[in-house]
Amino acid sequence: MNESNLVKVTGLCSMVGGLAWVAGCFVHNSLPQGCIDQGCVGHAMRGSSPADTVLYLVAGLMLATSSLGLLLLARATSGLGRTGIAAGVAGGAGCLLLGAASVVSAIDNNWSGMPGLVVPGVLLLAVGLVLVAWVVLRARVLPTWTALLLLATALLVPFANEQTSRILLAVPFGLTWLVAGAGLLRSERGLVTA
Repeated sequence: MNESNLVKVTGLCSMVGGLAWVAGCFVHNSLPQGCIDQGCVGHAMRGSSPADTVLYLVAGLMLATSSLGLLLLARATSGLGRTGIAAGVAGGAGCLLLGAASVVSAIDNNWSGMPGLVVPGVLLLAVGLVLVAWVVLRARVLPTWTALLLLATALLVPFANEQTSRILLAVPFGLTWLVAGAGLLRSERGLVTA
């Protein structure tokens, strides 16, 4: 795939993934509140709806593709180095753990081992996303302010909680990916010097 097509695919995936992420957050927040830790004794956890499940699936696939595209663009510009490889490994491991949690959730939403998949999955994914943002910032694939927003909003993701309205802490993350995708599609080559 040539660089121009890679920029287009990465930008489009980033925009679609960002929109799906934001929509998923709002749809999920519209569900009845769940419980956290000790508050779950005798109370049901917040489940999911078919709509938010599909939105998060689309968002996950699109943002994973966009992250990979950004890493490939960075590699073409300045190489990945150890940080880029660590970004791919951490992000991939996080996606695998969260994918496993999704499968388990479809079978038994109240499985007591769920935090063992979700907590390390979210943390690994956040580390991977922060490292992707750092590699993108160093390679100047996106404008500095956009790469810094990717970095900052990735740090917010672990503080979001799908059981409460704190899920809305993840909205800026999706909006930033939407902006990053639009910036890529607007740029001539996908590489920015500012």
